[in-house]
Amino acid sequence: MTQRFVDRSAEQQVLRDAWASGQPELIVLHGRRRVGKTELLARFAADRPIAFYVAAQQLARDQLADLGRALGPLFVDFRRGRPPRLALGDWEEALDVVAEASLRRRVGLVLDEFPYLADAEPALPSLLQRWWDRVGSQRNIVIILSGSEQAMMRRLTSQDGALYGRPTRSIWLRPFDYFHAGKVVAGWGPQDRIRAYAVAGGIPDYVEEFRTEHPLRDELRRLAFSPDGRLFREAPDLLRAEFTEPRTYESILRAMARGEHQPSRIATLAGLKSAATVAPYLDRLIRLELVERRTLPVEASEPRPRISRYVLADPYLRFYFALVDPWRSAILLGQGDRVLDDLWPVAFDEHVSRVFEDVAAQYVRRLSGAGQLPVLGSVGQHWFDAGDVDVVGVAGGRVLVVGSAKWRTEYVKPGHLDDLRRDAAGIARGIEPAYILFSRSGFDPALRSVPGLRLVAPDDLFRSALEYEAVR
Repeated sequence: MTQRFVDRSAEQQVLRDAWASGQPELIVLHGRRRVGKTELLARFAADRPIAFYVAAQQLARDQLADLGRALGPLFVDFRRGRPPRLALGDWEEALDVVAEASLRRRVGLVLDEFPYLADAEPALPSLLQRWWDRVGSQRNIVIILSGSEQAMMRRLTSQDGALYGRPTRSIWLRPFDYFHAGKVVAGWGPQDRIRAYAVAGGIPDYVEEFRTEHPLRDELRRLAFSPDGRLFREAPDLLRAEFTEPRTYESILRAMARGEHQPSRIATLAGLKSAATVAPYLDRLIRLELVERRTLPVEASEPRPRISRYVLADPYLRFYFALVDPWRSAILLGQGDRVLDDLWPVAFDEHVSRVFEDVAAQYVRRLSGAGQLPVLGSVGQHWFDAGDVDVVGVAGGRVLVVGSAKWRTEYVKPGHLDDLRRDAAGIARGIEPAYILFSRSGFDPALRSVPGLRLVAPDDLFRSALEYEAVR
């Protein structure tokens, strides 16, 4: 089922501005796999004289042959005849062909999955640097390099990289937050949109798998609890694509899905010797945007707690390793219906409740971005020995917003506000912050008369006023 293109307003504007600048432009676009880089670039290139080439893992000669086909339309009217297929002897010739086309009009070249090209021709980054310095930076041209292998894309423009100082613009394409993921599944109600985000996260390619004309539970059965389901197969496929030896990474992700945040505990459950041993694995997962290291948004009170946590950044991987992977054998034997029946609704809602805390933080960021709260320097979770505060918004070192998120079947009561105020007192010193309560199921009527208290139900999370990116 084809889905409409959602969001990416800021990134589309960067590309439009680059095209309209009339200046030579070299743009680097990176982001994790499946995040929508190719779709973004394809839409940008569709109505412009831009050669669009998506590289494959091939020999350099085969890549050049395919690139010759992509470059052909730069030399003919798109409406007349079949574009020529150019015979390219090497990369220098290919780049010079683009430069020649730019003598007649503004043209572009998109090299998607650029790391595949550099693997086949290791000298390509240096060749591109030399060509840009000598020719490209003087022409009416837009070059876009895109790739999912983020370590390589970052090295390309680092201080020691071949293209250091050359890109005129850089785009880091991130996964959707809950708001834009919810737009993809707008056929469902707000609660099911939150549940869908807790399952598929913000990767457009995953969210688009849902068919909202069917109940969410039926879609879970089809996508995650069936042997041929996309979300059943995707996590193992992703790890095999990223790692030559994925088993250790799988063990680390399992430990984190069980709620372990500290390297020493993660190492123990993953069968590794120590926190030092697990550190390089965590660093690699962070670079791939699969894991994030979270720090306290404000200075910790005494006694000082551990000041950082490692968490799965991708709700889909949390869902997979918590609720699918432990029953993988049963699902492969065709028992997925029974597995889902056992998990629904208690274990599933426990998973959603943890993601709901992240949704609450994302909502506060959206309120700030839409001008409904002050500009916040950071929004995160604060934890201490006795518990945690789900949402803390900070600006200039001061706590301006605190919130609590409850994914429960009963009303949030005044006692929950009392608990939040007590916990916030230790971190919001010298200022009374704004208080926000989030509830799946509603609020005790007594809370509605509390001055300044913001009450947020699922409907409120998807209001159009939160779409601040589209406001210019």
